[in-house]
Amino acid sequence: MSTREARQRLAEAQAALAQALAQGAAVPPGFDAERVHETARALLSKRRRWVERSWPRLAAALGEGFRARFETWARVHPMELEASPLADGRRFAEPLLSTGEFPEEARDELLAFEVRHRLNEAGLVVARRGLVLKSQRMGRARLLAARLPGGRVLRLRLPF
Repeated sequence: MSTREARQRLAEAQAALAQALAQGAAVPPGFDAERVHETARALLSKRRRWVERSWPRLAAALGEGFRARFETWARVHPMELEASPLADGRRFAEPLLSTGEFPEEARDELLAFEVRHRLNEAGLVVARRGLVLKSQRMGRARLLAARLPGGRVLRLRLPF
């Protein structure tokens, strides 16, 4: 076997292992399946803790259910190449928003993300620039936020 062929086989094995660890694909031949599964569980737990730290109000509002809900969601939504807990948290929030299950207690955290950042087409976090205005309903009130040039954020809560 030539060096080139050996490198190609190694690259294929590494890609298969990465898919098994991050996306739940089948464990490639030559690897200990139990160890790969245990490592995949540890990586999923680490990913969840990253999101818990980056979105603490969302995690607290979902309480004990956060862990199971996030891990179920994460198994179907593999990590992006440029992993970011901010992006993961925002992507996790999307189905909660669409089903009306997003907790009111975390609305201001979501608004803070939206006024400072956005997700690009690849799902990566991109900082917003210039003047940004965002509004969000929170119960009977409405939250308004403005990101001024230079990064300062002003917030206002309207009672209607």
